[in-house]
Amino acid sequence: MGLPTRRITEPHINDLPGPHETLSWRRWSRRRSHSCLSYSSKTYTAFIICCALAAWISLVAPTKANSSIYDNFKPTSPRSFFAVDPDLLIRSMDPKADSKTWLLAETWGFPPIFLRSKIPGLFERLDILYPLAYQENSNFQKKIKIIPLFESRWSKIPPFDNYTRFLTMFKGRSDMGHDYWGFFPFYGYSYRRFGVDKYMFFLFPLYYQSEDDGAKTYRILWPFITYANDPVRFSMKVWPLYGKDRIRNDYDNRFLLWPFFQITDKYIGQEQWTSYKALPFPLYVTRETNYDYNLDLMWPLFTYYKHYASGHTRYSLRPFFSYGYGGGIDEFSFLFYSSKKDRNSGTSSSSTDAYISVGKDEVVTERKFFFMSAIQKRYREGNLVYAKYRFWPFAEYTWDHAKGSHWKIPEVIPIKDTWWNLNLGRFLRLVDLRETPVTRELSVLFGLGRKNDIKNHPHINKPPKSGDDNWSELIIGSFRKN
Repeated sequence: MGLPTRRITEPHINDLPGPHETLSWRRWSRRRSHSCLSYSSKTYTAFIICCALAAWISLVAPTKANSSIYDNFKPTSPRSFFAVDPDLLIRSMDPKADSKTWLLAETWGFPPIFLRSKIPGLFERLDILYPLAYQENSNFQKKIKIIPLFESRWSKIPPFDNYTRFLTMFKGRSDMGHDYWGFFPFYGYSYRRFGVDKYMFFLFPLYYQSEDDGAKTYRILWPFITYANDPVRFSMKVWPLYGKDRIRNDYDNRFLLWPFFQITDKYIGQEQWTSYKALPFPLYVTRETNYDYNLDLMWPLFTYYKHYASGHTRYSLRPFFSYGYGGGIDEFSFLFYSSKKDRNSGTSSSSTDAYISVGKDEVVTERKFFFMSAIQKRYREGNLVYAKYRFWPFAEYTWDHAKGSHWKIPEVIPIKDTWWNLNLGRFLRLVDLRETPVTRELSVLFGLGRKNDIKNHPHINKPPKSGDDNWSELIIGSFRKN
């Protein structure tokens, strides 16, 4: 199931987290003491006022060593805990963490007005008027943001890079030790930001210059005129009339009267190679990779699709007709009638938008219902590893063989932000049930009822049974029925 193969000691009921404790999957039997970076109540009072008034924030110099967020906003009721998946842990909390490590975090507050989330000794976050303002502290960095006025980020570990912006004024230090500053749009420069080694602007968009791997690119009246002449990059563009741009073998683009005539190749000679041609758009458009070929005539009316490895071929005249064969999948649709037969899995279904996409050993299928609802599945080495049933706006159920499952009733808000999903999204749902390898987290009646349990044995629920990809499976699957 993709879980760690480390030895796990089962927790006793007395070892479960109390009002002031949380547990890590890596150490079930050891209670962690509360440890967080110290800040005074004056600091957070100023922070709240700035958020409410959307004004400048000022940080207070070193404060009492024993003071913390918890001391200033101590809850009167027990806090809730939730599981933090490895992806979020590595990106936001600890980049050196094991990619299969799950941790438990605690949270309390009055979202979206105020919410505090914390992993003792590792990470804490304070959200105010989400998503307008937040502050994050971890063992490797600190971040503050008040949209759109202020943002700041600095590293606590070498190389101690940092960045601060107030309105359009900014200053910082790169991970190579270069200091930079600017006052947009008048003048400014920066190092190792926005995907380039260095950039400089003057009266933007009048003049902009960037440098990457020693190759300099000049832009006048961005984005209309671009010029670069270097072994690494050659570019001559007068957009949208004419343009030619080549960066090593990673990118080659030519256009005339953009977007009507275009030829673009990426990662030439590599496995990730892709090619796009419009001659002219939308009359003749092709997209090709090392795995498949797609041709559109009078886009998006007529489409021809060919998958090289499986031999699957499809002809479509949207939105009236579609016929596909080969690769173990036969599909046919005409107006409101549709069918699909998958010989590989032994299933047949009614499907209007089913497709097959193979990347080595991976197969993906999808069927959409009136654009907003869908069934999505992913197979790897013949086994189902991901399934999603979205019956909009009534319910959504997602199952992942590595991360667990998530059931939401209803699911109207399209926000996919991780922190929103973990901390605030549940307060907009009648039912929010999230099962991870280590926890079962239930919220009902818009968060009025909460119950979070730690599993005695880390595990993930069985995968949903594959059906016919029809309306019946969509509705049943969305309501978590196998």
